Amino acid sequence: AAVWVSLVTWAFGFAPGELGSVADTEMVNLLISQPVPRPEGINELWFAIWNCFAVVPAVLGALEAPVGRGQRLPAGPFLVGSAFLGYFALGPYFATRTERTEPVDIDDLGFTSKTIFESKIFAALFSAIALSIPFQSGLLGCDLSATLAGYGDLAAGSRFVSVASIDIAIMSALTSVLVSEDAKRRGWEDKSLPLLATTILLPVIGPCLYLVARPSLEESN
Repeated sequence: AAVWVSLVTWAFGFAPGELGSVADTEMVNLLISQPVPRPEGINELWFAIWNCFAVVPAVLGALEAPVGRGQRLPAGPFLVGSAFLGYFALGPYFATRTERTEPVDIDDLGFTSKTIFESKIFAALFSAIALSIPFQSGLLGCDLSATLAGYGDLAAGSRFVSVASIDIAIMSALTSVLVSEDAKRRGWEDKSLPLLATTILLPVIGPCLYLVARPSLEESN
């Protein structure tokens, strides 16, 4: 709860830049209207962060949906909301959530979890998207020092960029925790801590590759 409250307080009260500025609105409209290739003038690092929002909420859904039933709040609406509002949507759910480490029976899963989130095709698709982000954003081969400096200037003047950057960092850290929990439920107790560390060090791509490699629920049970 503290993370969510802190995010909301900082985003609306203390983050740099102007809330709902014309420049932010124009930038978001440009990014939505031209998802690929990277629009001219858009910072490479910021474009990579923006594209991570296409991946991280889906991975969170694949990790959390199987244990979302029976929680104090239903997981579905919050997981769907995260695709549009990030951790702003997830915060209330995870503030009341109870960790579950017991194995999950695949027959207890809902349709979406069983047919989509447990699918290796789903995992491979999002792994491919995640792996493509450094390429299609232009991060590989760019002038890294100039890109970092440009991103710093952008985040310092844009509330949307600064808040979105913190938001994706929080969701990435949460994803790593959920990878560790999921590994325990699938019989990978000895791998849970290494996976936690690896996915923190390799955000977005690491959790996607975990979905590809993790045992199916039939195998783990």
